[in-house]
Amino acid sequence: MVTGFGRRRSWAKKGGYAVSELIVSSAIFCSISLGLLMGFTSLQRNYAATSDFSVNHADEMRISDYMAMDLRRSIAVQAAKNDTTIYIPAYYDQTGSPQTPALDGQGGVFYGASGSSVKIHYYLMAGTIYRQQDNGAALPLAVSVQDFVFDVTDAGKVVTTRITFNPTFNSGGASLAATTATAFYNTTLLRNSRTDIQSSVY
Repeated sequence: MVTGFGRRRSWAKKGGYAVSELIVSSAIFCSISLGLLMGFTSLQRNYAATSDFSVNHADEMRISDYMAMDLRRSIAVQAAKNDTTIYIPAYYDQTGSPQTPALDGQGGVFYGASGSSVKIHYYLMAGTIYRQQDNGAALPLAVSVQDFVFDVTDAGKVVTTRITFNPTFNSGGASLAATTATAFYNTTLLRNSRTDIQSSVY
């Protein structure tokens, strides 16, 4: 005769899990959870790296556009790595009014006093690239760009700018090839006759 106690023990044996089953199921759950966590982390890193690349590329284009604008009208260029000075004619006076151009007698044109110019300085300092006109306040063109490098190659009537940065897709750091692949070039034809070197006028 089976008592009530015996029936309860029989039901408990049939309805429970063995220790080996719990271990296997826990291992499977941990593996799946680890895979999901790694996938989520990878997606986060890729998103951050892609966003950083897009922002840096936009900064490259902004810096290049500013430099090309100044180089097109330049009359003298002093090129150095992460530090370039450009001189342009004084198109405007101290009040911001346009100055009347005058001929110099040698086929050139000047604005304001003969030989006067405006100094424009591009430089990288403390992770920010600035553009400063004469002694005015420096305008920050790009911030948090301590890994940026801008080079200016002066070929007389043609000046080429090259801007690079270190992409963050690789956790071990950007390789030389990866940094080279971010290079943004701009070749500018100078419209004015230069005063610092002998160059032909097109």
